Amino acid sequence: MACCGQGRRSYQSMPVTANASVFGVPRSTPIFEYLGATSLTVVGSATGRVYSFDGPGARSEVDGRDQPSVARVPLLRRIA
Repeated sequence: MACCGQGRRSYQSMPVTANASVFGVPRSTPIFEYLGATSLTVVGSATGRVYSFDGPGARSEVDGRDQPSVARVPLLRRIA
């Protein structure tokens, strides 16, 4: 006969990765593409993280918390 606490202990020991939600379902990471002609650096308003786009077509993964502010930057479009 199994103890009911065994299931709870095994759940608590499950590793949580940076790209997983609390329930273990992967979150999608927004990816933005730069459409301008030169280079661009953007600072996320929520995290303060710096996102660099080296030239036309450059892509960068963006922290989901920064997505609203990055989406407002002209010449950047979300592709994923």
